Amino acid sequence: MNKQKRKARASLPPAANGNDSDGSDYEVEWQVKPTPPKINKAELYPLPPQVTKNLQKPARGARKASISSEEDNDDGTGEGLPTLTAEQISGILETIKNNKRFVLIVKNVNFSTAKEEIWEHFDQAGRVKGVRIPKHRSSGFAFVEMENADGFQKAFLLDGSFIDGRKISVNLSESGNKKSATRIQLLEKKNAEIMKLRKKNRRNVEAAEITLVPDASLLEKKVPPPDKYLDKPKRKQPTKKERKELKQKTSLRAKFKNLEKKGIKA
Repeated sequence: MNKQKRKARASLPPAANGNDSDGSDYEVEWQVKPTPPKINKAELYPLPPQVTKNLQKPARGARKASISSEEDNDDGTGEGLPTLTAEQISGILETIKNNKRFVLIVKNVNFSTAKEEIWEHFDQAGRVKGVRIPKHRSSGFAFVEMENADGFQKAFLLDGSFIDGRKISVNLSESGNKKSATRIQLLEKKNAEIMKLRKKNRRNVEAAEITLVPDASLLEKKVPPPDKYLDKPKRKQPTKKERKELKQKTSLRAKFKNLEKKGIKA
């Protein structure tokens, strides 16, 4: 009897056994209707296009705030920034110990970059006196020395430019192999001041006019005046015919002179 009851229960569907939890929840979910999306008043009653344009424009105070925030949140490189003025550079050089040498440090240099490539890149700003790449270094950097203050001034415009596929940063440095920790800290402070001055120089016309493009007057080749001795016109070499004629003339003259000396008139 017990065996027959068990077989009967097994043959019944799952709902009949009492385990109706399986599948029942899913059936209820299928019957529930999705809730419609809520419509805002702005969607129901849209504003005219002119009003929306005016609302999208930022206020004057907000613009100034955004410019100042952009200046503060700069990535550290002076890409697109103007260089320093002549007065600012002279003021910085006064504070440097060895201010007769115009030395810059170039950071984020590729280890495979050669001296000649750095030299050629900085030659756009002015005459380069020397390039030094330290042998023992933890990161890629090099020292560039410019010949004069004009090239030193324009070299800051190369801050944020690319050498060998890398974005370089150009900062102030000092001559000398070894520097103390205090000297390094002072240089970092000066470089921070230089960056602030360059950001301020965005509105300075004098600084904005300085570019890497050379003046048209310098590009024109100036022809020097002719020299008395070096620029003398060269004589043409006589031909064989001319030489023969000259010999004949000289020989006849010599004959007539000899006859005149003897007292014979020709």
